[in-house]
Amino acid sequence: MKISNLDERVHVLDDHSNVWSVLREITESGVQEEAFYVCDIGDIVRKHKTWKAALPRVQPYYAVKCNDSLTVLEVLAALGTGFDCASKGEINKVLALGVSPSRVIFANPAKVSSHIRHAAAAGVSTMTFDNETELHKVKSLFPDAKMVIRIRCDAADAQCPLGMKFGCDAVADAPHLLQVARSLGVDVVGVSFHVGSGCREVSVFKRAIAAARDVFDFAATLGYGFDLLDVGGGFPGDHGTSIDEVSN
Repeated sequence: MKISNLDERVHVLDDHSNVWSVLREITESGVQEEAFYVCDIGDIVRKHKTWKAALPRVQPYYAVKCNDSLTVLEVLAALGTGFDCASKGEINKVLALGVSPSRVIFANPAKVSSHIRHAAAAGVSTMTFDNETELHKVKSLFPDAKMVIRIRCDAADAQCPLGMKFGCDAVADAPHLLQVARSLGVDVVGVSFHVGSGCREVSVFKRAIAAARDVFDFAATLGYGFDLLDVGGGFPGDHGTSIDEVSN
C-alpha cells in the first residue's frame, strides 16, 4: 500500500490494507497536520448490496445526519439510495449532487417554517409530522406536501431511544391527527416509525409494523389510500452483525 497524494479524497488500496495501516501511513507521512478520518467506501457498497438482497422491497434511505461527508453522499447517490434529511442544509447537500427531489424525505416532524418553504421551492414534497401544529403549519406553507404520520414504537433495548422526542401514539393520537389532516385537506400518504438507533430487540419491528397496519386501516376509513411505510432505522451495521435476523 502507498498513499501518494493525500489531497485525493478516494484511494484504491490493495487487499492487505486495513484502517490501522492507512492511519499509520498518513500520520507518519509528516504532511497531515489537521484532524482527519478514514472511511472504507467499499464497506458502504457491500452493505448496500447486502440490504438490497435481504430486503428487496424496502428502498434504503440514508439519514444524512449520520455522516454528511461529500464522498459518502456521492457514493450513495450513485447507488440510487434515497435520502432522509432533517434540515434545509441537508436537503441542499443532497440536491447539489443531482439527486431528484423525489428521492428525498424531509423526515423532521417539527420543521422550521423557513425550511418548509425551502422544501416546497426545491420540490421536496414528502415530509413527516407527529402533531397537530405541524399539520396547520404545512397546510399554510406547503399545501401540496405529501405527509407521513410518524408513530412511536420504542425498542426495549436501543443505544439511542427516540420515542421521547418523536412519534405520536398509534392508538391515542394517530386517529385524531388523521381526522384533523382530512378536515384540513392535507394529503397524508403513509406511516413512519423509528424503533431507536442501535436497536437490540429484533421483535420490535414486528410490533411497529403491526401498529402501522392499524393506522393504515383507520386512514382508509377516512378515504386515504396510504402507499408508503417508512420503517426508520436501528438496523445492525457494525462488523460482526447481520441484517438477516431482522429481514427474516
